[in-house]
Formats: sequence, structure tokens, C-alpha cells
Amino acid sequence: MSYEHYVITLQDLPEPGSTTVEITVRDRKHSIILVRHAAQIYGYLNQCPHRGTPLDWMPGNVLDKDRRYIICATHGALFRIHDGHCIAGPCLGEGLIPIPLKVDGGTVYIDQESGAFKNQKVNE
Repeated sequence: MSYEHYVITLQDLPEPGSTTVEITVRDRKHSIILVRHAAQIYGYLNQCPHRGTPLDWMPGNVLDKDRRYIICATHGALFRIHDGHCIAGPCLGEGLIPIPLKVDGGTVYIDQESGAFKNQKVNE
């Protein structure tokens, strides 16, 4: 794995909280959601498995009001934070595409070589 793409520092991501970052991998733009919850950080492509639409209802906001689940702004689908599995909504049983992350010295890095970036729609 190649964790060379810096995305954010932990102090810029509240606990619990979420944000979105835009990165370019292999000349393609990708929107990534980052969620900090229960002293862990999780990354997923910002793309609902049902329609391929972005999950955030406002830039960077992907958590439900109780901050227990990731929620899709389009259809209200709920996803578990720790594994991206859909537990309610039109994509029940499907899951978000995980992005491997590494935290080193309080800085979060994305694995640019992850298979998650292959054959994905370009977010512009």
C-alpha cells in the first residue's frame, strides 16, 4: 500500500464528526468522506451505492443528527460508520466503498493505490 496522499490532520476533524476531501488519483477527481467516531477514523468514497450520488447533505456533513450513522442526503439510507454497511434505505445490504487510511503523527493519509479508485465515476 502507498500512503502518500496527505488529507487532513486529526485536530481538523472533530470527534465525532465528518468532512469531505477532494483528491486526484490517476488524473481523476474523487470525493472522499472521512468520519471520526469512537477514537477511530474511517474513509469511504462519497458515493451512495443506490444512485451514485454524493452522501453529504451539506459539504462535509454525512452523519445523522445523533452522529451514530452515515446518512445519504438523497434517499436517507443509513450506513454503519465502522464498516459502511447499509442498514436502512433503498440500498439495504449494500455498502460504501472503503478507502484505506493511515494515521501517522496526527496526520491522515489515503492509500492512493487502493482498488477503490478503479472504475469509479468521476466527481466534478
